[in-house]
Amino acid sequence: MGLPCGYPRGRGTLRGAMRSPARRQSADAEIHARLSARIEALEDRVRQLELHVRRAATAAVRARSGGASASKREAPGKPRPRCPGCTLELPRGRRGDTCVWCGFHFAAVRRRAGKE
Repeated sequence: MGLPCGYPRGRGTLRGAMRSPARRQSADAEIHARLSARIEALEDRVRQLELHVRRAATAAVRARSGGASASKREAPGKPRPRCPGCTLELPRGRRGDTCVWCGFHFAAVRRRAGKE
């Protein structure tokens, strides 16, 4: 015999909703940890690619100019300030209230001690 709404009995729609909260929290924590690790790995790859592009650009400029001029840029190992929203390097010059790439408002976060 079916239910008055026309569905057969024993559909089992509450089975997934009745899980224990502890199991759900541990699964959420595991997913969060895996995603955090992937994000960190991707951010490292972005930093490495930016460094590679920066070195290639300076090599191309030196090749065009003959390589005689000394570079007046900063040391290649010195990290540039990054946007906390999109993690892209901020351009040189005066910094406004928002990121030029993603529009993140810098006033939304505190500055880190010892970092820019």
